[in-house]
Amino acid sequence: MEKELKKFLISSAIVLLIVIALDFALGKTMNAMMPNTTNRDAIGKTYFSLNEVSTPIVITGSSRAAHHYVTTTIEEKFNRPAFNVAVDGCLFSYNYCVINSILDRYSPEIIIWECDCNSLYEAVEDPFESLYPYYKQNVHATNIIKSENKFSDIFKLNSNLYKYNSIAHKILMMNVLKNSFQDKNIKGYSPLKPRINSAMKLKENSERDNLKLSPSKIKFFESTLEKAKNKGVKVIVADSPKFMLLPTDNQSSDMMKELCDKYGMTFINNTQLPQFLEHPEYFNDRTHLNDNGAKVYTDIFVNQIINN
Repeated sequence: MEKELKKFLISSAIVLLIVIALDFALGKTMNAMMPNTTNRDAIGKTYFSLNEVSTPIVITGSSRAAHHYVTTTIEEKFNRPAFNVAVDGCLFSYNYCVINSILDRYSPEIIIWECDCNSLYEAVEDPFESLYPYYKQNVHATNIIKSENKFSDIFKLNSNLYKYNSIAHKILMMNVLKNSFQDKNIKGYSPLKPRINSAMKLKENSERDNLKLSPSKIKFFESTLEKAKNKGVKVIVADSPKFMLLPTDNQSSDMMKELCDKYGMTFINNTQLPQFLEHPEYFNDRTHLNDNGAKVYTDIFVNQIINN
């Protein structure tokens, strides 16, 4: 019996060591492959924004930033290089990490942060799984993951391979089939094809009952603005047009403006611009402008900054 138990323990230890070795080796392989994904697909754009972007003007945010801010127009108006590092589906916490990582590396002249006016509420969806590969590699990603995740999820992230669980196949394909993943965006701007939906009518959206402000998000937002101010970086926090009528009372929006004012930053709420509420043909859906709408909006937005 003792011999069998000893044999079992030895076998288990060997298997465990093999698993740990494989996890370490495969995780290191993924780490080494990441630079080859740069600026291609959401994976590469995340790597690029955290490690490589170096333009004087940076645009960041979710899909609404990626599809609403025409980079070339911003470059022409300011006569400065710019890049749009925004990624679809990546909201407040993700962009906190991106902006602070950029500020750690260098000081852009302007950061345009497309940030939904509801971002500082607790219950607002805020996915950040795309930051998992940077757990324990990037201090800001690590802070966000630790502050928002359950202990069980954080424990799993100690596995080098688990961090790449949902994207390992894409990283491999980007390294093997490089030409199939060429960036089709224009300096990060991703235009949506114009489409006219004549059935789309303006409607009221009031889905904010009993929402509470998140102390942790307020803390992250304020610390980002303070850090930017200390480094002499101008942050412009904006929320672009939506094809819906929104409530005028919004504690999250009010807090964002208050903190922007406190640190000398600019806050622009453009969600209800009349020229967009009256023109559904500028939209791809209720929350995303198409290419025609983005061009009109970018012109208006840049003029707002210049005239501010």
